[in-house]
Amino acid sequence: MSMIEVVDLTKKFGDFTANDKISLSVEEQEIKCIVGENGAGKSTLMNMLYGLLQPTSGKILIRGKEVQMNSPIDAIANGIGMVHQHFKLVPSLTVYENILLGVEIKKGKSPFVDSKTEIEKVQKLIDEYHFELNPLDKIEDISVGGRQRVEILKMLYRNVDILILDEPTAVLTPQEVDDLMVSLKNMKKQGKTIIVITHKLREVMELSDSITVIKQGKVIGHVKTKDTNESELAQMMVGRNVVLTVNNERKEPIADEVIYEVKDLSTINDYGKEVVSEISFKVHKGEILGVAGVEGNGQSELVKLMTGLMESTKGTVTFLGKDVTNDWPAQLRKSGVGIIPEDRYAQGLCGDMNISENCIAGYHGSPDVCKRGIFDQKAIRAKRDKYIEEFDIRIGDLNGNVSSLSGGNAQKIIVARELSAGPKLLIACQPTRGVDIGSIEFIHKQILKFRDEGNAVILVSSELSEILSLSDNMIVMYKGKISGRVCQDEVTTASIGLLMAGIQPGEKGAAHE
Repeated sequence: MSMIEVVDLTKKFGDFTANDKISLSVEEQEIKCIVGENGAGKSTLMNMLYGLLQPTSGKILIRGKEVQMNSPIDAIANGIGMVHQHFKLVPSLTVYENILLGVEIKKGKSPFVDSKTEIEKVQKLIDEYHFELNPLDKIEDISVGGRQRVEILKMLYRNVDILILDEPTAVLTPQEVDDLMVSLKNMKKQGKTIIVITHKLREVMELSDSITVIKQGKVIGHVKTKDTNESELAQMMVGRNVVLTVNNERKEPIADEVIYEVKDLSTINDYGKEVVSEISFKVHKGEILGVAGVEGNGQSELVKLMTGLMESTKGTVTFLGKDVTNDWPAQLRKSGVGIIPEDRYAQGLCGDMNISENCIAGYHGSPDVCKRGIFDQKAIRAKRDKYIEEFDIRIGDLNGNVSSLSGGNAQKIIVARELSAGPKLLIACQPTRGVDIGSIEFIHKQILKFRDEGNAVILVSSELSEILSLSDNMIVMYKGKISGRVCQDEVTTASIGLLMAGIQPGEKGAAHE
């Protein structure tokens, strides 16, 4: 019997159709994965199921009965709970207080909370689902994986039968991902129906019973997991064959020459808290140095320090033997540093500017496009056309704004612009975030080609698979510090995972120095 079914569900925002007549069903006690590229409409669909958005047309059925979801309260009343990618917890409250927030247990008819009963109930729930949590711990003191378990228990306490998880492994260490999979499979055995939105195909194959692929707001296909594989799913998502494994064979050994060196680099945030603490590393000619870690452990601030968007309180940065500490982005680019920023629209592109203008952003003073303070429009258009051809950028309107492009094509403009400027070092932060599988494959090839031409790369990514497949050496960050260094030939997912959690493995490889 179908636990939940959607029939011809459509959601329009003005003229834009985010979901176009989507139909799918999820059986009772099934784990269904919904996959698709960023912008395919997965989250819009789930937000309709959870009452955060109302459909333009179509219907939702629970156990064969049509229901209206006007708010999350309606969804929970119908047995649907959702765990969002960005957790909605109060850090200063305890585990049990967060789980019972809004449904507190009172002492008789008094307005006072019965903490003893609340703790007992939460402990019973923790034991029932075999979650490793202490109800008295504050949220701010537990791991990201622990916080996710609290979010799940919040929903289970409210007696939901259907649990929706949006990109549940995005901020977890490999060990926490494994723990989550075990937990979800146990919940399935205990009668729960689970829907998972994800783009990580390995996890899809390991976790799900069935898969629905969505592309551009439409269902491309439904498959039983046992009848498919990663390559077939990728082909359904992109519409062509995609190479999922990176061919990272070095043509030349890493040179002894140090291109870039960071020594004791530290900084504080706006609240006076030290967020980068005495970071030191070297990057050699022909090397990709990966910076791994669970998001929020200082990687973003480190990139801002290296790219002139934050000032250091201590330490030095040397590039090609020259001190570039606290240099502005324009100075760094002139020195030969290419920058792929973490947030492409906040720091890499201007959505209100056209494609040609974005192709020279950051390099708009270069003599090849600007003579005596006047832009050479013919040269700028020629540059744009060259990037489009060489970097396979798909564009509907050549004169349109960059905001009209898909995430993958917008990212390709940044990659084309930065690599074509002829840098000696590329600082690439989350270079494939929100990018379709086909564009990921292309961007990875460009980064490896750049390295093989004798240049250096600092690759910062929350996608561990990306770090492992592209990097020659790796540093791992935890709470603003380097928790470990590992070489490509010594690394395992388990050892990296421990370092990401701040735990020192028994043996640790040393990065190339």
